[in-house]
Amino acid sequence: MQIAKIPDNSAQTTGGALLPDGRLLRAIEVQKELGVSRATAYRLMTDGTLPVYRCGGRRGQRAMVRVSESDLRRWLEEHKTHPPTAA
Repeated sequence: MQIAKIPDNSAQTTGGALLPDGRLLRAIEVQKELGVSRATAYRLMTDGTLPVYRCGGRRGQRAMVRVSESDLRRWLEEHKTHPPTAA
């Protein structure tokens, strides 16, 4: 498995390959976690909004795009908004 992009502080070395901590989620799993359509989940994964791993994509095959579960949780925490307090 070849990894094209690795988010900061979320990889470990195992047998010469860099692997993420935790599971790698597909677009349908990201969809369920975020409560958005599958098309929106895939767009977030491919436009650079979410940190992703790209695997494969050789010899005319389309690359698989996955999001680390821990990266998704971190991204959600960083993008959480709080309601304004009453003045």
